[in-house]
Amino acid sequence: MRKIVWVYILLAVAVPSLFACGSGEKKERDAVLAVVDGDRITESLFRREAENLPPYIRPVVDTPEGRRQFLESLITRDLLLREALRRGFDRRDEVRARLDQARKAILLEALLREVSENAPGLSDEAVRKYYEENKASFEEGERVRVRHILFKDEDQARKTARRAKKGEPFDTLMKEAEASGGTTADLGLIERGAYDKDFEKAAFDAPERSIAGPVKTIYGYHVLQVLEKRPAGLPSFEEVKAKIAEGLREEAQREAFDNLVNGLKKQAKISLQAAPAGEGRPPVPPTEGGEAPAGGGSTPQGGR
Repeated sequence: MRKIVWVYILLAVAVPSLFACGSGEKKERDAVLAVVDGDRITESLFRREAENLPPYIRPVVDTPEGRRQFLESLITRDLLLREALRRGFDRRDEVRARLDQARKAILLEALLREVSENAPGLSDEAVRKYYEENKASFEEGERVRVRHILFKDEDQARKTARRAKKGEPFDTLMKEAEASGGTTADLGLIERGAYDKDFEKAAFDAPERSIAGPVKTIYGYHVLQVLEKRPAGLPSFEEVKAKIAEGLREEAQREAFDNLVNGLKKQAKISLQAAPAGEGRPPVPPTEGGEAPAGGGSTPQGGR
């Protein structure tokens, strides 16, 4: 039964695996793991296929038995693909249309990836300049870092709060609570206004590195661990550097993409011949030469 699951997984990721295939791996000393009707399954191909598995499954391939089953599934998939070709599925209209769509998706993904990778890099100076020029946008209110345990039963909450205040590790109490039907969460840094007022009051009033509660809300009874308190103000450059760099990088990628599209539109001769279906008007018939009549909705772009 396990082998059938492997094959289904491989078939599910067959198209995505084409996105990841590359020619940069060295061919020398690439061990041949199997040969199927003359076609080799090599170690590098095996690794590429494994990389496209879902993250929670991938570690299984690192075990000897997992490798063996995965290789057998690669062989099975190749045999099934050969049988599909033998039966002429690739010549069926609906299959050819889907293959054409997959080909377009792969080509577009490759182009966009290259545009993205070639977008201008960001220096530390550029990131710091953005920080200095936009400090007001980084101002933050008072914040507190909180973890909590939520119970429906008040007695459970009170017992847990007493144990926590006596010094028992909060991690241990969280695990016990989860096992007995409670809910736990690390809420990270929270600001006022996002949570229940009583919950926030307990969190912000408690000293740093302390336990608060139980606090009653509409959800039940909370036991809070206050880990850190930060006053309102401007975070340091180092605290927001990564976030700024990520945002500027995305902006540079969008600009590179927009420049590419605008350049292509200027080079092309585009003439809209009809309104899209559903816009409440009939298509505009083209005149001789393929151009729509004046006033008929034609929008030439470029090629002038």
